[in-house]
Amino acid sequence: MSLRSLVPVSRTLQAARPFSTSAPVCESRARVVARQKRNKVLAQRAAAASASAANRADPVLGSVPPAARSYNASPSTSASASAPRDLWPGCRLQRVLLSASEVWYSPPPNYSAGEAPMHFLPGINAADRALLFGAVPHATAALAFDAEDPTASAEAAVDQARQAEALMRALDLHNASKRGIEVVNRQRIVDEFGAKTASGGKDTGSSAVQAALLTHKIRSLHAHLESNVRDTQNRRALRLLVHERARVLAYARRRDGEQKYVALLGDLGLERSAVEGEISGL
Repeated sequence: MSLRSLVPVSRTLQAARPFSTSAPVCESRARVVARQKRNKVLAQRAAAASASAANRADPVLGSVPPAARSYNASPSTSASASAPRDLWPGCRLQRVLLSASEVWYSPPPNYSAGEAPMHFLPGINAADRALLFGAVPHATAALAFDAEDPTASAEAAVDQARQAEALMRALDLHNASKRGIEVVNRQRIVDEFGAKTASGGKDTGSSAVQAALLTHKIRSLHAHLESNVRDTQNRRALRLLVHERARVLAYARRRDGEQKYVALLGDLGLERSAVEGEISGL
């Protein structure tokens, strides 16, 4: 006879589950309900954060979702249907900038028809062009004019026009390197976004100019990282530039007001969510 048969056991205990000291069995019903509620709230918060991240603009490109960046996206990542659209095409800054392929592979001007290059090498402004290709050849031909020898005078004028055309060809931006085109782009940004000073120049230190220059530099570095995914040093430089642009735009918002700030974001092709709040996803 076993000891268990001598101890009276109620029917209720016989129908119950075997005794266990594990936490789920010892946990009270109130704790179970509280834990389930907590897990539900955390799941809702995670879903909201995921939806917010999907709809947040890319801090690098300024408008498209972060999933569009090929060097930082996984194949399973997909952009949300309500994600920000790309504001870059057609914005003011995009219209100002010159691409290297556009400069190098555009058809040359018809010099025989009197056409001139659209863009010149860095350092050649409108006054220089008027002097080199207008005043100097005309003055040289006038000095070489001989009333007693009209044929020689005509040949001198033709020779000056030929020399002016050769100088135009040499100073055409087609002959520039990529670095030279970048110099021209920086000057075009200053001319477009800089306000006129009392001396007649451009204010290169304004928030609009600095934000435009930083945006151009960020996009150039982003294009470099697309083809050089292992360049960790420049990726860190990209992060620093993105945060610097956010600081410049925050200062512009405080100094110039909300209306000018929103207009500047549109000129740069940037969404507000790309430059405001916590910048993550770099």
